[in-house]
Amino acid sequence: MRQPRLILAPLAIATALAMGLNTPARAQPAAPAGVFDVSIAPQPLGQALNELARQAGLQLLFPPALVAGRIAPAISGTLTAREALDRLLAGSGLVATMAGRKVTVRQAPSPSSSTGPTLAAVRVTADALRDGLTESTGAYTTGTTNAATGMNLSLRETPQSVTVITRQRMDDQGLKSLTDAVEQTPGIHVQRMGPVIGGYQRIYSRGYAVDSYQIDGVPTSARALTSYDYTGTASLDAAIYDSVAVVRGATGLLTGAGDPSASANVMRKRPTNDFQGSLELGLGRWDQRRAVADIGGPLNVAGSLRGRLVAAYDESESWYDRYKGDRHLFYGVLDADLSEKTTLTLAFEYAREKSNALENQGLNAIYTDGTPTPFSRHDSGIPEWGLWDQKRQAASLSLEHRFNDDWQVRLNYGHSKRETPVVKRAYVNGIDPGNTTSWGVMARTGYESDVDTLDARLSGRYTLFGKRHDLVAGFNASSYEYENRPDFFGIEFPIGMPIVNGVPQYVEPDWDAITAKNGSYTREQTKESGLYLATRLQASVNLSVILGGRWSNWHYKRTSMPGGNVGDDRKYSNEFTPYAGVVYDLTKQISVYGSYTEIFKPQSVKDASGDLLDPEQGTNRELGLKAEWFGGRLNASVAMFKTGKDNLAVEDTGKTTPDGNQAYIAKDDTGTKGWEVEMAGELMPGWNLQGGYTRVISRDSDGKRLNTIRPIHQFKLFSTYALQKIPGLTLGGGIHWQSKIHDDGYARDIRQHVTQESYIVVNLMARHAFNERLSLIVNLNNAFNKTYRTNPAFHDYGAQRNLYATLKYQF
Repeated sequence: MRQPRLILAPLAIATALAMGLNTPARAQPAAPAGVFDVSIAPQPLGQALNELARQAGLQLLFPPALVAGRIAPAISGTLTAREALDRLLAGSGLVATMAGRKVTVRQAPSPSSSTGPTLAAVRVTADALRDGLTESTGAYTTGTTNAATGMNLSLRETPQSVTVITRQRMDDQGLKSLTDAVEQTPGIHVQRMGPVIGGYQRIYSRGYAVDSYQIDGVPTSARALTSYDYTGTASLDAAIYDSVAVVRGATGLLTGAGDPSASANVMRKRPTNDFQGSLELGLGRWDQRRAVADIGGPLNVAGSLRGRLVAAYDESESWYDRYKGDRHLFYGVLDADLSEKTTLTLAFEYAREKSNALENQGLNAIYTDGTPTPFSRHDSGIPEWGLWDQKRQAASLSLEHRFNDDWQVRLNYGHSKRETPVVKRAYVNGIDPGNTTSWGVMARTGYESDVDTLDARLSGRYTLFGKRHDLVAGFNASSYEYENRPDFFGIEFPIGMPIVNGVPQYVEPDWDAITAKNGSYTREQTKESGLYLATRLQASVNLSVILGGRWSNWHYKRTSMPGGNVGDDRKYSNEFTPYAGVVYDLTKQISVYGSYTEIFKPQSVKDASGDLLDPEQGTNRELGLKAEWFGGRLNASVAMFKTGKDNLAVEDTGKTTPDGNQAYIAKDDTGTKGWEVEMAGELMPGWNLQGGYTRVISRDSDGKRLNTIRPIHQFKLFSTYALQKIPGLTLGGGIHWQSKIHDDGYARDIRQHVTQESYIVVNLMARHAFNERLSLIVNLNNAFNKTYRTNPAFHDYGAQRNLYATLKYQF
């Protein structure tokens, strides 16, 4: 029989600086022979060993099966690494051997087995904790993240607001898409319009749309994940995600151009060091059916080649009449250890989604005379002949080399392609009192896009003036190309079309008859690149300073084909984006921080002289407190922030450009102010919690409130508790509250009809583990069946009460 392989407990030496250790340990990880302050709560032995590795700066190896089912006692005090190990392993029948910082845990030998086979130690990299992987931790927080600065820092060491939605949180709450996951972040508002597949979901943070994304820590064009107008993230299946980290504010250091809103870092699942697999089956209201298969492990005896496959299929109808959609996904990833210090990773995704809807809004909430329309949350403008059909493929290649325990270099290349060969859509945007359309659209189109990304990054730690510091330097670039389908676009405007019982009486056009046959199409190209550099200076035992910057180039070109006529050609070079942050430790658990970050966004409008306006300059100023307890398993933060834009384009009334278009001028001092409080992690063994409150308000330079369709106040909370007296049973639930919103594009006397009052949605869950392999999760969403609009001027509604059950078998 093949002997169980050993794994390396996740290790992130840098995070020991912020884990409430004694003063010497915060300056530099103590050697195993020295003493350090240790604090580990009672928990599963595997997690306790991982925590000790993190606090003591150890490289710890053990086979997972060896510690399964064992509980470690609480330990605390000033101890050597040897003493801490012995206390954790006391009474377990296990022993640890030490060689420098390397520690191997084995079964204690007995006289009868002293001549038998022994476990062979296999060195595996400590990527899990360093890269912030959360799978199998059972946690609602993470040890480290590089999403904000490119350096692997703890949440407390990072001088920006960061929320991590872990794999455990996604499983507990039944979060099945990227939008579902990001929406749980405090301060994030999602404006949902239409159904899941083919509908629109615009994600906002701090007053602006989120248009910056990373995949496995590598910045990428938002178009690699979203549709043409940054929507469609609800159709991205979360089955392949380990976690989603959301950094609020301006994130230009790593991502280049964008809005000062937020950046979402999607961490995908990685191959496991030991064989494991799972099967999931899900059923729910509206004929929801879902299946997920996940299998991974070593592919050779040495364990130097590891792989993982994830496949998912999802289909459902909806609370929207006449909707039906499905999606399927395949994901494969290989890790190959080319040497002890070099790892090659290959990953591939294939996804196909299809529905009868591409809808950017529901039926109007008011008639053209200002009186309310009578439609319900079931009525929709989806035509019977509607079609949304999209295929997405993505491949990536990553090479990582570790020079030593401090320095590593990583090269990453990614390519993704989205093909949408046919879209047939219709929607209504104006209804007369006689229930006929005053304005509407029926259209057919098709398009495809390609995204290429490149990232080269050097990161590590260095010693200067007797202190240890962190550094990251790199170059990244992306190229986005979009083309619509030639001889395919057709459009009609159905005016006077009747709406009977909430159903628009669309008649599908003869598309070929209304489509131009001249072979014309549009090609759009956007290229971005940048050099970035940042360092975290440990100025003193309690004070760290992060300084950095990015030099960016950006080029956009729109060409009419096949003639090759250039309609738009904009280029910006050497745009500098600074980053500055300070963290001061008030105690071993609490730090105060401040940061200033920027981002830029090119503009397409011109002034009266015909000159393009300078890029918008987005800024984020933030001041707050962060705390962590229990060795980083519980994190909390309070932050005040001011996010804004300079050079914002505003119409220059009465003036035109030389080519006859509306002229614009640039205005400064438009922005958002607010504050937020957040907590995430384990309050006590078995009790996980994540949530927060946000107050945010946006105003223009004249003090007028902006973005009234987004709430000023939000409160989000989700928590689970494993009942100690009923083994295997976990109960949980959460609430989502937001304040009133309205559409200020309508006159005051009819505003009550385009207003959604404040509301609370309550969700409940229960999980029962029948044994170590089989479990059942039941989610009751919108338990009190609250009716609320997600787009106040239209009949777009959140899901009504629904039950969803997931049966999972692990092997």
